[in-house]
Amino acid sequence: MTTTKPLLLLVDGHSLAFRAYYAFAYRGEGGLRTATGIPTSVCFGFLKSLLDVLARETPQAVAIAFDLAVPTFRHTADATYKADRRETPADFIVDLQNLQQLLQGLRLPVVTAPGYEADDVLGTLADQGKGAGYAVKILSGDRDLFQLVEDETPVSVLHLGAKDSVGEYRWADVQTKMGVTPAQIVDFKALCGDPSDNIPGVRGIGEKTAVKLLQEHQTLAQLWDALPQIKGRSPRSCGTVGRRRNIRSFWPRFGWMCPWPSPPPNCGCRGLRPTR
Repeated sequence: MTTTKPLLLLVDGHSLAFRAYYAFAYRGEGGLRTATGIPTSVCFGFLKSLLDVLARETPQAVAIAFDLAVPTFRHTADATYKADRRETPADFIVDLQNLQQLLQGLRLPVVTAPGYEADDVLGTLADQGKGAGYAVKILSGDRDLFQLVEDETPVSVLHLGAKDSVGEYRWADVQTKMGVTPAQIVDFKALCGDPSDNIPGVRGIGEKTAVKLLQEHQTLAQLWDALPQIKGRSPRSCGTVGRRRNIRSFWPRFGWMCPWPSPPPNCGCRGLRPTR
């Protein structure tokens, strides 16, 4: 007899919040506000998307991860990490603070870890959740989280698309969309870089070339070993591949590292009954 695993829904809080904010910020009115001027784009858009997913997926446990306004171990390792990002709009910060109070009132657990990003929290919870017998789905608009996808466990990503569409990505779906497997996402990012995080790749290697190289050589380590046989390589590119190989694990790999011994005890869904 087949037994259906309970579902743990993990939410990439900042990803969902920024999508909600910018969905309204560039409209003529400059975003949603109350009659007294309190910004509400994040609260409205975030809760609408989240409640839609909760109604469709009916998870038995849920956790929402957010970044903290403190440096992470990646900033310590590389001072240029995310250095080119624009300053967070002031009305977004106010809106996000109000959202987190609403989530607390709705008894939806928010999880953070000083020195780590929300993605690290999500990876840690996904790993611990599958170990506890859950199927895991991660709601996010960030392709980096595709690296967490597994079929056997199972772990999948509910990827936010245009116009609030949500597509579920399993192992084969990630490979079809990205051209590489979930296990190759880290090496893919190491080769072609990520401008949004100010992470340089190897000079002359874009996404298409990175996909081709990983399809041929499987991993960055195997690519390094094969460099002497690759035609057209330049000394500069070879050196850069070597540096990317040496630091590949520091920035893009998520989870299995946040410093708590077990999943937070309040991840069970208790219904959306406001606290008194």
